[in-house]
Amino acid sequence: MTTGTMKWALGETAYEVFGEITSGRTPIVIAHGGPGFTSHSMKVVAHYVAATGRPAIVYDQIGCGDSTHLQSKPQDFWTIQLFIEEFSRLVEHLGISENFALLGHSWGGLLAAEIAITRPTGLKALVLSSALADTDMWEVEARRLALEMPEEFSEPLIRNEDAGTIDTDEYAVAITEFYRRHLCRIPAPPEILTAIEESGKDQTVYSAMWGHSELSCTGNLKHHVVSNRLDQIVVPTQIFSGRHDESTPATNKTYLDGIEGAQWEIFEESAHMTYVEEAAKYQRLLNAFLDRVL
Repeated sequence: MTTGTMKWALGETAYEVFGEITSGRTPIVIAHGGPGFTSHSMKVVAHYVAATGRPAIVYDQIGCGDSTHLQSKPQDFWTIQLFIEEFSRLVEHLGISENFALLGHSWGGLLAAEIAITRPTGLKALVLSSALADTDMWEVEARRLALEMPEEFSEPLIRNEDAGTIDTDEYAVAITEFYRRHLCRIPAPPEILTAIEESGKDQTVYSAMWGHSELSCTGNLKHHVVSNRLDQIVVPTQIFSGRHDESTPATNKTYLDGIEGAQWEIFEESAHMTYVEEAAKYQRLLNAFLDRVL
């Protein structure tokens, strides 16, 4: 593993390379979730890929982790186009702009789809892992999942969400139960705990792009639609999601229906962190897809 930084107009983007970019095999770049999470959460996926001899790259999106933080920027600074530009500069910096695959998880999945829609010449394959799609649908589905919980959790969760009082103890109990059911159904491994800890230190990107909580988008992604442009994605695409995922079947069917030839695998025992909840299956299916199409 090697670490590096890409210096550009907005600061530095930190990245790690697992394996050898010069191996001759198509590398995969992995976009983390959030918005505002860190690449720690994706290192386990990079290890899965690198174990086969294929190089994998994780990076902290600008404003996150070890990359430059820009806390003084106004909310409207934080746009999808900003992160697309950062990605384009990164693959150029790494010398792989003519040959790479792309995997995105959660928000990173939406970012990956938006990148694929621009049809970069070097993009050879796409993996959408529990991806965010249209944000209005995400909010509707998240509320549905919340209402399906026992009333002792659903009532205070929805009431406090609607009132904006998410700093109460009863809300904390209710949202923790939501996360237990729909974010990660096993004890969180070290990579996830580290990402949570690191992202908690600076909520600038999350607040600007998404908002105050998982269930309610009040930031720049409010009303964002990607489903009307998915036919512009023309590379082999693999979709992964969990049966209990906050990225629900309705969300993932949007991608399946919109991307010609896409394949979709549901992990029956998983929520949002399929890659650690059913690690062996995820590793096997991810590498099988990459080996088949690259």
